[in-house]
Amino acid sequence: MPADAPLIRRLKDGADAFSKNQRTLARYVLKNYESVAFATVSELAAQSGVSEATIVRFAKALDFSGYPAFQKEIRRLLRANLRGVERFKLGAEPKAARRTPLDAVTEKERENISALYDAFDARAFEKAVRMLRRSSQVVIVGTRSTASLAHHLWFALDKIGIEAVRVTTITSETYDRLGRIGKQACVVVIGFPRYLREHVKVLEFAKARRLATLTITDSTFSPLQGEVTLHAPAESASFVAFHCAPLILVNALVHEVSVADSTRTLEALKKFEVVADSQQYFVKD
Repeated sequence: MPADAPLIRRLKDGADAFSKNQRTLARYVLKNYESVAFATVSELAAQSGVSEATIVRFAKALDFSGYPAFQKEIRRLLRANLRGVERFKLGAEPKAARRTPLDAVTEKERENISALYDAFDARAFEKAVRMLRRSSQVVIVGTRSTASLAHHLWFALDKIGIEAVRVTTITSETYDRLGRIGKQACVVVIGFPRYLREHVKVLEFAKARRLATLTITDSTFSPLQGEVTLHAPAESASFVAFHCAPLILVNALVHEVSVADSTRTLEALKKFEVVADSQQYFVKD
């Protein structure tokens, strides 16, 4: 597990706020997180030498609703940092009989979509809509596996008349651009496990310039936390990214941004259709 993960830092640095038994439990979790990820509360109590009540209070002291939520985050951290080879081996292991090759993927994506509802923060979502609508320019950053999500968001915002720029490869020119844009601009960073250091650096640079920042990531414990952060589960059953839930979130965001100023949206869409017709973009039957 990465030493710089927010939960791990809290376990290491929170000793002063923990009780004696909680400190004992924190040390045990840090040394045995792989077994903790799959232990029941009674098993963890027996293994760590503290009471079940201590475990529950400890989880709540870390701002979880209870032990199941704490354990879920441990599991997420374990999966988030699996290497491609490890992910492939897990995904290739024989499972129960499947009707089609789609089963393994769709089962995990359904879980992600279901968890999307649990992770949805209506207040943060409304702030994100206002941020995008009010920005003089939106710079959307997403590289490698999230490049397609960044492109999708950029294409949709551009189509409804919002000045947007996509960054799918981070270079020195990216920082040049961020150094030039006005203070009314907004920077969107899209990132999921394994979190890319370049995404974190760009986000930190944008914050240092006091630009509005919006991040789309998987967890409150992700290192990608902006002024506004939207969460979309993206757990994968393979070495490739599973992005159905993030794409749903992006589409919902675009829809709400579009209806927030329907007059401006309609004007932009009409202009698009005029150009599309003149250049014969689409095949007509």
